[in-house]
Amino acid sequence: MSRLLGLSIGVLAATACGSAIPPQPESAALHRDLERLVELADAEGWSIDRVEVDEALPTALESVCRTTLEARSTLLAWLDARIEAEGGDVAEVYKARGKDLGEVSELLTLTRIRMLLSSSIDAADADCPFWLEPTSGFRGRQILDDRWFLSLGGGGKGILEQQAGEADLNFGGAGRLLVGRGFGQHATFLTGLELGGSAAFPKDDLGERGDLTVTADLMVPLIYRHRRVNSYWEIEGGYVARTTEKDLDLSHGFHIGVALGGSASRRRWVFPGAAFGIAYERIAEDDTLHFIKLGFRVALDFVR
Repeated sequence: MSRLLGLSIGVLAATACGSAIPPQPESAALHRDLERLVELADAEGWSIDRVEVDEALPTALESVCRTTLEARSTLLAWLDARIEAEGGDVAEVYKARGKDLGEVSELLTLTRIRMLLSSSIDAADADCPFWLEPTSGFRGRQILDDRWFLSLGGGGKGILEQQAGEADLNFGGAGRLLVGRGFGQHATFLTGLELGGSAAFPKDDLGERGDLTVTADLMVPLIYRHRRVNSYWEIEGGYVARTTEKDLDLSHGFHIGVALGGSASRRRWVFPGAAFGIAYERIAEDDTLHFIKLGFRVALDFVR
């Protein structure tokens, strides 16, 4: 969990928007896979090139082994052309630009992607499992472009509640099951169900705390997620139904929220991830309820 949290923070800080990609679909998918792996390693703290490349190599081969020789060589040539256009040898450009890494960030990423690709090509003949056969239809393993996926997530949140001019703070949690689909490099839409709950000792008219009250919420969100290389932002809205243990009648309202998140590299069929979000909810009752919810959640995105 601590590794995932650190990774999420590092990825959000980077907020990389992505770069140009090769025109050939198979080479583009391979490039974006390797770019994700390089930027994830960089978010954790890239140290020695050889060590970082060796650590990323098994995951990189999961992609490279599935691509044709033509796609690999096309990407290699494209990277060489991009590196040359950015100034060539990154060490020399770094010195020429005042030894400022920020001035060579794009070139440094391209150079590292090329290192990882070259090492993967060298290792492919000996290390690619026989069941990973190259295909001209390779769409990438580390990306969700034009794919359906299932997202399972949950976490805790702090809740500021306001009703009839009185405010209170309590805590709760929620879990959500969503189905989503990516469109192109960035756009993603998701919907599904979220079930949440909270426990509080509400105040009476005199300001005294009463008995423990448990509340349950059901939300049906519609979410737009904008994917970057390893991070994303979301905006969502939806219907909310609320009930308490003391009064099982449903109250109805709406929810709007935003979130910032990041995802790790794919593990078999799963992309682990984490996000921070803030939301506003309004529930219609005799005295309208208003909520501000701030929380952290982890998520698992399942894809074929």
